[in-house]
Amino acid sequence: MVGRADLHTHTKYSGMSKLRFLRFPDAVSEPKDVVSSAERRGLDVVCVTDHDTIKGAKKAARESSGVEVVIGEEVSTSDGEIIGLYLSESVPRDQTAEETIDRIHELGGVAIAPHPFSAHCSSVAEKLVDLDLDGVELFNAFHRDGYANDIAQKRCEGLPMAMTGGSDAHAPMMVGDGYTTFDGATGEELRRAILNGKTGFGGQYTTFRDFVWLTTMMTLNLQRTIWSSLLGADMPDDSSCSREIFEARAITRLIGLAGTMIFLLPPVTLTAGVIADKLHRSRSKLKWKELVGPGSTDATAYDTIGLTGKG
Repeated sequence: MVGRADLHTHTKYSGMSKLRFLRFPDAVSEPKDVVSSAERRGLDVVCVTDHDTIKGAKKAARESSGVEVVIGEEVSTSDGEIIGLYLSESVPRDQTAEETIDRIHELGGVAIAPHPFSAHCSSVAEKLVDLDLDGVELFNAFHRDGYANDIAQKRCEGLPMAMTGGSDAHAPMMVGDGYTTFDGATGEELRRAILNGKTGFGGQYTTFRDFVWLTTMMTLNLQRTIWSSLLGADMPDDSSCSREIFEARAITRLIGLAGTMIFLLPPVTLTAGVIADKLHRSRSKLKWKELVGPGSTDATAYDTIGLTGKG
């Protein structure tokens, strides 16, 4: 039996992201919604890998019924992000990649390099060949530009480690967009397949519609939380986003509320999505040309957009 696992998903416990002076939630998924989405997509295993915490993964594991949940973490290191899977406790952030991987292995986990040549996320890039990694992510569905995956697949061909895929889902509907294939159907069989380098990858890129819907969901969640704080309601959850909003000054919350209302106007949301998508693709194209060479064309990357897979 060939099983499918999404090795890279996020919940609302992934913390905050920053774009210039703006701060916003990195992901909007409730842990239980990641589980239910994985079940609907027919996954056998889903790995929850929030940034620098396993809180969301542990909550998701308690919600599991038909799909097995693996507790993981996307750890921020001084050399780029590293995913640890099968963890019993959180791995400290801001260590070197080598120290982080050693700690993951001490905990009995497996270490994977996510989006290794991303132009948008902190990544290990060429350093990965010198690291004691168990796997490398060659298909990331959220990197819609195509270039980052194209570079990874070219540069990592033949490396002695598992080749994996994941959705990098930041909202429930994205879970399962990218996945890893393996012989079996359980988390333990997935672990053995990774350690033995017997995995494949596949999936399709996150659609532009879902990309825009993600930003809309983020804005609606921010708006609800701001309203709760202004009306004196209890903090809805223990996520870092809720804490920041409830601890902010009233004037800051009022400005944030006005900003979310403007963003939700239909032309603004769509226009922002188009601009962000084009900026991401432009940055990735520059990085791709830098790594592949000045005489290269971008035909290969564009050919992969929509569907890719191996194994």
